[in-house]
Amino acid sequence: MRIIEFEKLDLKDPILVQGLPGVGFVGKIALDFFIEELKPIKIAEAYSTYLTLPDGDVGVKVESNGAYNLPKYEFYAYHENTPQTIFLTGDIQPSPWGQYRVAEEVLDYVGGFGCKTVIALGGYNTPQNLEAVYAIYNDLTLIDGFQSRVKIARGGVVKGAFGVLLGLGQKRGMNCLGLLGATRGIYPDPRSSRNVVQVVADMLNLPVDLTGLDRNIADVESKMKRLRSIQRGVPMQQERGREGGPPGAYIT
Repeated sequence: MRIIEFEKLDLKDPILVQGLPGVGFVGKIALDFFIEELKPIKIAEAYSTYLTLPDGDVGVKVESNGAYNLPKYEFYAYHENTPQTIFLTGDIQPSPWGQYRVAEEVLDYVGGFGCKTVIALGGYNTPQNLEAVYAIYNDLTLIDGFQSRVKIARGGVVKGAFGVLLGLGQKRGMNCLGLLGATRGIYPDPRSSRNVVQVVADMLNLPVDLTGLDRNIADVESKMKRLRSIQRGVPMQQERGREGGPPGAYIT
């Protein structure tokens, strides 16, 4: 694991917020939205033999314009308000055998800034209550004032970097909170991400405008509507003629 620093900011007890690819891409979409909206400062990148290509092999990811990059983690700092925040995102989860090593390195790095609180964002695969945000925690005070807005997760497991980060953070005596947006998980779900963003923004006093995320939601839902039409064999002209019908009449 190699961490390359670009900025050495004087942060005071920042909160780490992690969002990586996972179920419904909920955490990743939420984190990318915060970065786009708040314009935090990139303070570091992390590279590792445990951060591989999606098929588990090593190499570089090539973009459509021919540019390429190694898989990496990216750290951003937002210090315009209190509490200060370090955002952690990436395009890949660490390989299963490297999850502990990568999480330990992340916690060592943010611990150098005095970080004592970790929040991990992700998706919860469920066919119902799709507006819900579920919480797991090691200290009930972490959701003080938000009990009416989050549901407590009752049993089950949380896999990958989300769970390992919270588990190892707890072993270090850190305050650890996981927020999981309910999602069917079969495609990127910006609506679930929006539900998570709203909770995190209010918890951490982050000044965000959700207009851009709402546009993303409308675009994804429009594309999914077209895809369902194709799968059902319904001509697009016929599908367009249905617009304006009774609410929910043609929901599948």
